[in-house]
Amino acid sequence: MSAPIGTQPLPQEKLALELDDLDESMSKLQVSYEKYFLGLDRRAPEQERKRISGKMRELRETAIKNTALKFRINTLWAKLLSFERMWDRTLREIEEGTYKRDVYKAKMRGVQREENQPGKAVRPALPEISDDKLQKLYDTYLIARQRCGEPTEGISFEAVAKRIRAQVPQLMERHN
Repeated sequence: MSAPIGTQPLPQEKLALELDDLDESMSKLQVSYEKYFLGLDRRAPEQERKRISGKMRELRETAIKNTALKFRINTLWAKLLSFERMWDRTLREIEEGTYKRDVYKAKMRGVQREENQPGKAVRPALPEISDDKLQKLYDTYLIARQRCGEPTEGISFEAVAKRIRAQVPQLMERHN
């Protein structure tokens, strides 16, 4: 006799649940790799990656007649392949010393060392903005306010020039 309906899931439903679990496992694996790349974890999650890759290969080799499930398996397979390529590329960059996060950190450490060394020359003063350029900026600013219908009374050249001069060093440093 056959089992009553509802007690055991159909093979398709079981496979769909298995795919849900696999998708969730892939998301967790992605988070684990990000933690590793950020330096929060000391080891790459290789065993979990092998387990998920093996399970995906096993699912790809099974004969499935349901088109929706086939599509979902192929989609998960493509997702896994793209993640694996990205992870392999990042691992290779880390080994070669060209990984952008590591290079950035090394540059920052170098800058800090230079700043902390006594006897080093202080950075040269940033260039000042000329009065002609300030006057042009002031005139342009007043015209823009007039076009927008905003009042221009009480806005003095000295006040605008003072604010701009205060911002020039920050802008020059930020945007070279």
